[in-house]
Amino acid sequence: MTFAPDRLKLGVRIVALGLTLLTVAGCSGRPKNVAKKVTGKITLGGQPLADAVVIFTPVEAGSPSMGRTDADGNYNLVWAQSRGRKIEGAQIGEHTVKITTHVEGAPSAKPPRQEVPEKVPYKYRVESPPKVTVKKGANTIDIALEPGPVEAPPPPKGKAKGKTR
Repeated sequence: MTFAPDRLKLGVRIVALGLTLLTVAGCSGRPKNVAKKVTGKITLGGQPLADAVVIFTPVEAGSPSMGRTDADGNYNLVWAQSRGRKIEGAQIGEHTVKITTHVEGAPSAKPPRQEVPEKVPYKYRVESPPKVTVKKGANTIDIALEPGPVEAPPPPKGKAKGKTR
């Protein structure tokens, strides 16, 4: 199950790099290709999905936006940070959405951090993540996930690849 956290780490690194580049470049104001605001609610089986990281990554080139759901499953995306000010929203266009609740434990951290298990079904994290379209202006994009297995499906039974006789 290290595949999904590695993808999340990559997404977080991409967002951090984008935020750093914008700050260093001294970007002033909101670019024209970034929607004013992107909010919504994430549900799993009809129930709010709390404490989930939500990352909108443009299908075309661009910077991802990131947010976290509150106790009611509501999120608000941040596209960048400039001069200590958050620039809310997301790039206009089609996005792949990554959602995860998994947090790796860190027993040696001060204070220690316990591992938080994944709640988002495997199919949404790996096989077919949701795709959404962000339009100009303010957007409300709700995402309803259906329950399912969190772990990867077992490999099919039968001939094993790479076996020689």
